Amino acid sequence: MNAVERPLTRWTRIAAIVFFGLLIGAPFYWLMIGALKTQPEALAFPPTFYPRQIRWENFTDAMTRILSAQAFINSIIFTVAVTGLQLVLTITTGFALAKMPFPGRQALFRIFLLTMLVPFHVVLIPTFLVTRGFNMIDTYPGLILPIVAQTAFGVFVFRQFFITLPDELLEAARIDGANWGQIFMMVALPLAGPSIAAYVAITMLNAWNMYIWPLVATSSNAMRVLPLSLASLGQELDTTPPNVGMAAVLITTLPVLVVFIFTQRWFINGLGGAVKE
Repeated sequence: MNAVERPLTRWTRIAAIVFFGLLIGAPFYWLMIGALKTQPEALAFPPTFYPRQIRWENFTDAMTRILSAQAFINSIIFTVAVTGLQLVLTITTGFALAKMPFPGRQALFRIFLLTMLVPFHVVLIPTFLVTRGFNMIDTYPGLILPIVAQTAFGVFVFRQFFITLPDELLEAARIDGANWGQIFMMVALPLAGPSIAAYVAITMLNAWNMYIWPLVATSSNAMRVLPLSLASLGQELDTTPPNVGMAAVLITTLPVLVVFIFTQRWFINGLGGAVKE
């Protein structure tokens, strides 16, 4: 009975993986072929499932009519700055909360956990008022710093990872004369590679696709990021061909897709330590 069930279970799993893979991949495939079609073919009914004539000009039209080089630059600056600064803050804080003894360590960690329960929309108006009070609206610091301050999730992830490191490993480094900074840089940090990769991927995806705060914190086209540029597409559906609109969406999707493809194998390993306790 078991010998019969094992192949059946295996093929059932394979069928489920293929089914859900097709289900998830179908919208992206439709977006990709739509971005390569001509306007008449994109509007044709019944629809075609591959472009009969590839029109590469859709991408240049998307960059001139919907997106812009400045929006790309702003998104890159915003994503890289948020990811880099958050990584420095979260990994050092997570290590301190996991391994460095000091009064109030557990209470501080619980405070970080409590802030994870507060949606950003609840503090959106106070954050805007503070940013405006520092005259940072429509500037890179005003766009970046309030998001950098949202470190609770990263602190939780890295704290849970570092707490799994054997204390004997760190104690051996201390016996050799290493201080806390050296222990962090030479012992703990090299072991945190999978967690760093997973956190960087998640943070980059969130920052690249962020819409609400850039909408609130910026007011000029010069500071607009890609999601804001795409939002204007909904107001110009009557004048923007669907193939050009799909090309614009594909352009903004490809960077995060590439990041996910190259880092997805670290997701489970990197975040596994965060759910062990």
